[in-house]
Amino acid sequence: MNSIGDIEKVKLNAICRFFGPESTVSEIADMMDLQDIGAVPIVDENSQLLGVVSERDIVRKLVKNGRDSDLVTAKDIMTSQVITVTKKTSQIEALRLMKSNNIRHLPIVDGSNKLLNFISFRDIFDSSQSNKKINFVLIGFAVILLPAILIFN
Repeated sequence: MNSIGDIEKVKLNAICRFFGPESTVSEIADMMDLQDIGAVPIVDENSQLLGVVSERDIVRKLVKNGRDSDLVTAKDIMTSQVITVTKKTSQIEALRLMKSNNIRHLPIVDGSNKLLNFISFRDIFDSSQSNKKINFVLIGFAVILLPAILIFN
C-alpha cells in the first residue's frame, strides 16, 4: 500500500507554499490565484503548523462579512483545528480523512508538528494514476514481451 511519502511531490521535497499568521488575506489570495492552489498552511517562525487558510475560509470568513482583505490576517480567518498526516500515513487513509472531514488538503507534519509538506486530493489522485500507468507497463511487459523473450532464447 502506498504511503503519503510515496507521492512524487513529497519524495522530491517540493517547495511548499506557506504563510505566517500575520500575512494579509490579500497576499495569500494573490498567491493562491497565481499558483492555482486552494489552500495554504500557516506556520510560525519555527515551521510549526498553526492552521490552514482555504478558499472556503476566505469566502465564509472574509467575503461574506464584507471585510477588507488588506486588513485581515491569516490568524483572523484560518482554520486552526487541522487534520494532519505523516509521511507514513497510507494514501487510502489520507483519502478517508479528506472524505470524512470534507476537506481537500492535508498538511504533512513530523512528530513535533513541524510542517514538512502540504498535499491536495489531486496530488494523491495523480500519484495513484501514475502508479496505475506503471502497473500497466509492467503487466504488458510480463504478458507480451517476457514470453516472446523466453521463446526466442
